[in-house]
Amino acid sequence: MNFLKNDKLFWDSDINHLNPTLHKESIIERVLERGTWSEIKELIAYYGKPAIIEAAKEARYFSDKTTHFISGYFSIPLDNMRCYKEKQLNPVLYL
Repeated sequence: MNFLKNDKLFWDSDINHLNPTLHKESIIERVLERGTWSEIKELIAYYGKPAIIEAAKEARYFSDKTTHFISGYFSIPLDNMRCYKEKQLNPVLYL
């Protein structure tokens, strides 16, 4: 679980107090959004694809790049992802 020891991923948290079970959704979201490919592979090995898919579907925010990566890699339709649906309902207005 090297991804839990990366203080660059969890700069706003005390990494000594991260509980992989209690904070599972937050950890999954952070590693998917900001982690390296090796950290993402380690995340998949630790939690398993079903847990990651569920957390990704319920996440409130991912960047567009991360949203499309997750959708393609885990075969999740964009319409099944909460972050995508919320972004579609709240478009950014350009000036």
